[in-house]
Amino acid sequence: MVRLFLAISLPDEVKARLSALQKELARSGADVRWVRPEGIHLTLKFFGEVSEVMINPLAETAKRVVEATKPGVIHLGVKGMGTFPAGARPRVVWAGLVGDLQRLARLQHQLEKAFAQLGFAPEKRPFVPHLTLGRVKSGRRVDHLLRSLKRYEDEEFASPQEIEVKDLVLYQSTLKPSGAVYTPLRRVSLV
Repeated sequence: MVRLFLAISLPDEVKARLSALQKELARSGADVRWVRPEGIHLTLKFFGEVSEVMINPLAETAKRVVEATKPGVIHLGVKGMGTFPAGARPRVVWAGLVGDLQRLARLQHQLEKAFAQLGFAPEKRPFVPHLTLGRVKSGRRVDHLLRSLKRYEDEEFASPQEIEVKDLVLYQSTLKPSGAVYTPLRRVSLV
Protein backbone atom coordinates (compact mmCIF):
# COMPACT_ATOMS: atom_id res chain seq x y z
CA MET A 1 0.00 0.00 0.00
CA VAL A 2 1.12 3.55 -0.77
CA ARG A 3 -0.27 6.91 0.29
CA LEU A 4 -0.91 9.01 -2.84
CA PHE A 5 -2.06 12.46 -3.88
CA LEU A 6 -2.16 14.50 -7.08
CA ALA A 7 -0.74 18.01 -6.80
CA ILE A 8 0.89 21.01 -8.38
CA SER A 9 4.45 21.68 -7.30
CA LEU A 10 5.88 25.17 -6.82
CA PRO A 11 9.10 26.81 -8.02
CA ASP A 12 11.92 26.74 -5.46
CA GLU A 13 12.05 30.54 -5.21
CA VAL A 14 8.37 30.68 -4.22
CA LYS A 15 8.93 27.96 -1.61
CA ALA A 16 11.86 30.00 -0.25
CA ARG A 17 9.62 33.06 0.16
CA LEU A 18 6.96 30.98 1.90
CA SER A 19 9.64 29.48 4.17
CA ALA A 20 10.71 32.97 5.23
CA LEU A 21 7.07 33.75 5.93
CA GLN A 22 6.72 30.60 8.05
CA LYS A 23 9.75 31.67 10.10
CA GLU A 24 8.20 35.08 10.65
CA LEU A 25 4.89 33.54 11.76
CA ALA A 26 6.70 31.05 14.02
CA ARG A 27 7.93 34.02 16.05
CA SER A 28 4.37 34.28 17.36
CA GLY A 29 5.17 31.30 19.59
CA ALA A 30 1.98 29.49 18.56
CA ASP A 31 1.94 25.70 18.69
CA VAL A 32 2.08 25.02 14.94
CA ARG A 33 3.69 22.18 13.00
CA TRP A 34 5.02 24.01 9.97
CA VAL A 35 5.09 22.20 6.63
CA ARG A 36 8.66 21.72 5.44
CA PRO A 37 9.24 24.25 2.63
CA GLU A 38 10.14 21.55 0.11
CA GLY A 39 6.76 19.94 0.80
CA ILE A 40 4.57 22.98 0.13
CA HIS A 41 2.28 22.19 -2.82
CA LEU A 42 -1.28 22.62 -4.11
CA THR A 43 -3.26 19.41 -3.61
CA LEU A 44 -5.78 18.60 -6.33
CA LYS A 45 -6.84 15.16 -5.07
CA PHE A 46 -5.85 13.12 -2.02
CA PHE A 47 -6.27 9.39 -2.60
CA GLY A 48 -5.08 8.07 0.76
CA GLU A 49 -3.68 4.55 1.15
CA VAL A 50 -4.07 2.61 -2.09
CA SER A 51 -2.54 -0.46 -3.69
CA GLU A 52 0.63 0.18 -5.71
CA VAL A 53 -1.15 -1.28 -8.75
CA MET A 54 -3.25 1.94 -8.83
CA ILE A 55 -0.27 4.22 -9.58
CA ASN A 56 -0.44 3.79 -13.37
CA PRO A 57 -4.26 3.89 -13.63
CA LEU A 58 -4.35 7.12 -11.61
CA ALA A 59 -1.64 8.73 -13.76
CA GLU A 60 -3.34 7.54 -16.97
CA THR A 61 -6.71 8.88 -15.80
CA ALA A 62 -5.16 12.28 -15.07
CA LYS A 63 -3.52 12.22 -18.50
CA ARG A 64 -6.85 11.46 -20.23
CA VAL A 65 -8.55 14.34 -18.37
CA VAL A 66 -5.77 16.74 -19.38
CA GLU A 67 -5.95 15.58 -23.02
CA ALA A 68 -9.74 16.07 -23.02
CA THR A 69 -9.80 19.46 -21.27
CA LYS A 70 -6.60 20.94 -22.76
CA PRO A 71 -5.99 23.38 -19.89
CA GLY A 72 -2.60 24.56 -21.18
CA VAL A 73 -0.23 26.41 -18.87
CA ILE A 74 -1.99 27.66 -15.75
CA HIS A 75 -0.58 30.84 -14.22
CA LEU A 76 -0.85 31.19 -10.44
CA GLY A 77 0.34 33.63 -7.83
CA VAL A 78 0.39 33.56 -4.05
CA LYS A 79 -1.52 36.29 -2.24
CA GLY A 80 -3.02 36.61 1.21
CA MET A 81 -3.10 34.37 4.24
CA GLY A 82 -5.70 32.90 6.51
CA THR A 83 -6.78 29.90 8.53
CA PHE A 84 -9.22 27.02 8.27
CA PRO A 85 -11.55 27.45 9.95
CA ALA A 86 -11.43 31.22 10.17
CA GLY A 87 -11.69 32.55 13.68
CA ALA A 88 -10.35 31.84 17.13
CA ARG A 89 -9.82 28.05 16.79
CA PRO A 90 -7.85 27.53 13.58
CA ARG A 91 -6.50 24.13 12.54
CA VAL A 92 -4.67 25.06 9.32
CA VAL A 93 -2.59 28.11 8.34
CA TRP A 94 -2.66 28.74 4.59
CA ALA A 95 -1.49 31.08 1.84
CA GLY A 96 -4.01 31.98 -0.85
CA LEU A 97 -3.75 31.70 -4.61
CA VAL A 98 -4.64 34.10 -7.41
CA GLY A 99 -4.46 33.85 -11.19
CA ASP A 100 -6.13 31.30 -13.48
CA LEU A 101 -8.33 29.95 -10.70
CA GLN A 102 -11.37 29.29 -12.91
CA ARG A 103 -9.36 27.11 -15.29
CA LEU A 104 -7.77 25.38 -12.31
CA ALA A 105 -11.19 24.73 -10.73
CA ARG A 106 -12.56 23.30 -14.01
CA LEU A 107 -9.56 20.98 -14.30
CA GLN A 108 -9.90 19.86 -10.68
CA HIS A 109 -13.63 19.21 -11.14
CA GLN A 110 -12.99 17.05 -14.22
CA LEU A 111 -10.28 15.15 -12.34
CA GLU A 112 -12.68 14.51 -9.43
CA LYS A 113 -15.28 13.09 -11.84
CA ALA A 114 -12.75 10.83 -13.55
CA PHE A 115 -11.28 9.55 -10.28
CA ALA A 116 -14.81 8.83 -9.00
CA GLN A 117 -15.14 6.35 -11.87
CA LEU A 118 -12.11 4.56 -10.41
CA GLY A 119 -13.88 4.33 -7.03
CA PHE A 120 -12.45 7.40 -5.28
CA ALA A 121 -15.26 9.35 -3.64
CA PRO A 122 -15.43 13.01 -4.70
CA GLU A 123 -14.47 15.54 -2.04
CA LYS A 124 -17.62 16.80 -0.29
CA ARG A 125 -16.19 20.22 0.46
CA PRO A 126 -15.83 22.75 -2.35
CA PHE A 127 -12.39 23.09 -3.92
CA VAL A 128 -10.60 26.03 -2.28
CA PRO A 129 -7.13 26.39 -3.84
CA HIS A 130 -4.59 27.13 -1.11
CA LEU A 131 -1.12 26.23 0.12
CA THR A 132 -1.02 24.68 3.58
CA LEU A 133 1.81 26.29 5.55
CA GLY A 134 1.16 24.74 8.94
CA ARG A 135 -1.20 22.81 11.21
CA VAL A 136 -2.17 24.27 14.55
CA LYS A 137 -1.61 21.67 17.30
CA SER A 138 -3.08 23.54 20.28
CA GLY A 139 -4.56 26.86 21.33
CA ARG A 140 -1.27 28.09 22.81
CA ARG A 141 -0.61 31.69 21.66
CA VAL A 142 -3.09 31.36 18.77
CA ASP A 143 -4.10 34.97 19.41
CA HIS A 144 -0.51 36.03 18.63
CA LEU A 145 -0.52 33.93 15.47
CA LEU A 146 -3.80 35.45 14.28
CA ARG A 147 -2.42 38.97 14.86
CA SER A 148 0.68 38.06 12.84
CA LEU A 149 -1.47 36.66 10.02
CA LYS A 150 -3.52 39.86 9.90
CA ARG A 151 -0.41 41.73 8.69
CA TYR A 152 -0.19 39.45 5.65
CA GLU A 153 -3.85 38.92 4.73
CA ASP A 154 -3.60 41.00 1.52
CA GLU A 155 0.12 40.76 0.76
CA GLU A 156 1.33 39.30 -2.52
CA PHE A 157 4.10 36.70 -2.18
CA ALA A 158 4.30 35.68 -5.85
CA SER A 159 2.66 37.29 -8.88
CA PRO A 160 0.48 35.21 -11.26
CA GLN A 161 3.34 35.29 -13.76
CA GLU A 162 5.73 33.58 -11.33
CA ILE A 163 4.10 30.17 -11.12
CA GLU A 164 3.66 28.56 -14.52
CA VAL A 165 1.92 25.25 -13.96
CA LYS A 166 3.00 22.98 -16.80
CA ASP A 167 2.35 19.62 -15.19
CA LEU A 168 0.56 17.72 -12.46
CA VAL A 169 2.49 15.42 -10.15
CA LEU A 170 1.34 12.15 -8.61
CA TYR A 171 3.15 12.00 -5.28
CA GLN A 172 3.73 9.29 -2.74
CA SER A 173 3.53 10.56 0.83
CA THR A 174 5.63 8.74 3.42
CA LEU A 175 4.82 9.69 7.00
CA LYS A 176 7.85 10.06 9.26
CA PRO A 177 8.27 11.45 12.80
CA SER A 178 9.95 14.52 11.28
CA GLY A 179 7.00 15.08 8.92
CA ALA A 180 5.76 13.73 5.60
CA VAL A 181 8.21 13.13 2.76
CA TYR A 182 6.79 13.53 -0.75
CA THR A 183 8.24 11.52 -3.64
CA PRO A 184 7.11 12.32 -7.20
CA LEU A 185 6.06 9.12 -8.99
CA ARG A 186 4.50 10.35 -12.24
CA ARG A 187 4.15 13.66 -14.07
CA VAL A 188 1.29 14.60 -16.38
CA SER A 189 2.09 17.43 -18.79
CA LEU A 190 -0.54 20.15 -19.27
CA VAL A 191 0.98 21.32 -22.57
